[in-house]
Amino acid sequence: MPRIQSPSSINLYKQCPRKYYYRYILNLEPLPSIHTLRGNITHSVLQHFFDVDTSKLTMKNFEEPLKTELQSLLVKFWNESKKNLDALSLSSDQLIFYFEETLMMLLNWFEKFTQKMKSFQGLSFSEIFQKLTPLRELEIASKKHSLRGFIDAIEDLEGEKRVMDYKTSKRFELTEEYRLQLAIYALLYEEKHGYPPKKVGIYFLKDTGKHEHTIPVDKALLVWAKREVAFVHEMTQSDNMGDYPKNITPLCKYSTGQCDYYEPCMVQKTIPELVQVKLD
Repeated sequence: MPRIQSPSSINLYKQCPRKYYYRYILNLEPLPSIHTLRGNITHSVLQHFFDVDTSKLTMKNFEEPLKTELQSLLVKFWNESKKNLDALSLSSDQLIFYFEETLMMLLNWFEKFTQKMKSFQGLSFSEIFQKLTPLRELEIASKKHSLRGFIDAIEDLEGEKRVMDYKTSKRFELTEEYRLQLAIYALLYEEKHGYPPKKVGIYFLKDTGKHEHTIPVDKALLVWAKREVAFVHEMTQSDNMGDYPKNITPLCKYSTGQCDYYEPCMVQKTIPELVQVKLD
């Protein structure tokens, strides 16, 4: 029976089969990082933003109350993550920097959201807010493709379904890795609903310019997703390390860090030793 794959596992295999082996065959968790933790906090804020009480808001007064709610949500989820943040052993200045940077990303997103709100004519605040409220944090699974994925947001803009993802990265381009992730989301959506979304895309939260990048979903995109999913299923049937070759690139070790599995990979630890690393 094939392993259950995800957009993340498929992209990880394509990046480096050996890294896939450590993560998904041996189940060695990646090292915690401020970027992963901050990303989780940001996603939580945007997930819960649309649940705030808007009963007293109008198109004339909504901006400051909603901005305050957004900031309060960041403080809430940041504080709830304090134990994990402290475990990173960052300095106070570093934590302040990442908090403020996260706040700026969220305010950037809010500015674009406000522009969308104001673009509607002849509707009340509640009607517009409801139109712009996406389905959030949805898990979609496919038995047919032995595949599952977590979708950040599914938007319905005048009957046009869009599957969107939030990214906190500093690069604002739809790389092949991002495109494949989005293609797999489109494939999952199509199987669940019987038709594909109109578009898939990413909100680059640091991007103060275009911010929102989308691509249309066509047959070629879905065929590509199916082909890549099938390929990774075929290549990951084995439990033997030797069937997962290293892909040595500058991502193995670089000026500011290294791959989470650099040490076990480069010193050629045995499987029992790796399992012990996990247990320790």
